[in-house]
Amino acid sequence: MELKWLAMVLVLLSLGAGLCDGCLEEERFALFQLKPFFEVIDYKFQDLDYESKPEKESSSNCCEWIRVECNPISGRVTHLFLDYSSYMKIDWYLNASLFLPFEKLQSLSLRGNFITGCIANQGLLPFNFITKIYFFLLFCFERLSSKLDKLENLDLSDNHFNNSILASLSELSSLKSLNLTENVFTRSNPTNGIEMLSKLNNLETLDLSGNRLGNNILSQLDGFASLKSLRLEYCGLEGTLDIQESNNNWMNLKELYLEGNEIESLGSLFHGKEGMKLNKLEVLSLRLNFLNNSVFSSLVELSNLKSLDLFFNKLEGAIYTKDLNVLSNLEELILSGNEVNGFIPSQGLRLMNLKHLDLSGNGLSGNGFNYSILSSVATLPNLKTLRIDISQCNGLIDLYGLSNLEELYMASNSGN
Repeated sequence: MELKWLAMVLVLLSLGAGLCDGCLEEERFALFQLKPFFEVIDYKFQDLDYESKPEKESSSNCCEWIRVECNPISGRVTHLFLDYSSYMKIDWYLNASLFLPFEKLQSLSLRGNFITGCIANQGLLPFNFITKIYFFLLFCFERLSSKLDKLENLDLSDNHFNNSILASLSELSSLKSLNLTENVFTRSNPTNGIEMLSKLNNLETLDLSGNRLGNNILSQLDGFASLKSLRLEYCGLEGTLDIQESNNNWMNLKELYLEGNEIESLGSLFHGKEGMKLNKLEVLSLRLNFLNNSVFSSLVELSNLKSLDLFFNKLEGAIYTKDLNVLSNLEELILSGNEVNGFIPSQGLRLMNLKHLDLSGNGLSGNGFNYSILSSVATLPNLKTLRIDISQCNGLIDLYGLSNLEELYMASNSGN
């Protein structure tokens, strides 16, 4: 019995070795090495607020800091939240090697810090210091790949990184989630394009929103076989999204967000000989584009789609239910902000799994329309949420068929 207790004590001592006030001494030292660049790393608020008075962390245990998360047993740092934690308002280069001591790091967020790239073992350099800088950029995050083999989530959004960083990011083989939103990535050729990231065989979530990448980004992403969620919002996609050829490597994709582009037609993106075969796609956001009623015929092969968002496009008139009904697993349909005035035939809507329907903001008017569209909606037995505009309606509104309805939002601009 005494030997068992002695063994337990030795294990506890070994786990606690090197701990300083709850966190590993070398990692605590590394955090203070980061402080000249991320001034509020030891302050209590999560996001930098220039109007509030900074309040320093009261605990000397870095594992209790709001921007640091540790493993409760080993005390090793697993998450660093350095969002908006730099007071510097000029572009600067990061010494990525400062993160090497955090060998158990799983998540690193550097959002919104004006970082334009990295440089090895040189600390902070002004933006106009360009001598030999390109060489160091190539190895920016590659230096971390050998030590930080547990890193799964990396957020570099709202910085000033460009295409030169992609080669080093492609070496972080353990990454599952990569956020590059609102940087300065541009259209590029294959030698320095986004497709270099296809080496990340474990990558499941990729966010490239807010970068002017253009339509060619679709072909560059064709090799990302492990992706489950892809965001290309406000990326300068325009016109028809035809693709020349596809290896159908998006088979595992479940979520695709294309909001805020200038897409007029989906072309052969989802069907045809070259089209992507997105058999597992469940969420598709096409809001804030230029799509018309023909979009529904382009979606017929997305049989497992559960959520479709077409807010503020160019839909108008009556929507034919034939192509829409093919999406039999649809649970959410957003058609708000268009000029839709009904369904043809009015009793032909057969989306039996639909739970949420948004028809608001369509400028709907006229008694005939109101009763027609409500008769279409009444055929949806599992509908729980309905948003709709009712204008110039002076009669009774029959919702008798909606026995499972839980939320009803009705707006009128007629004063009735």
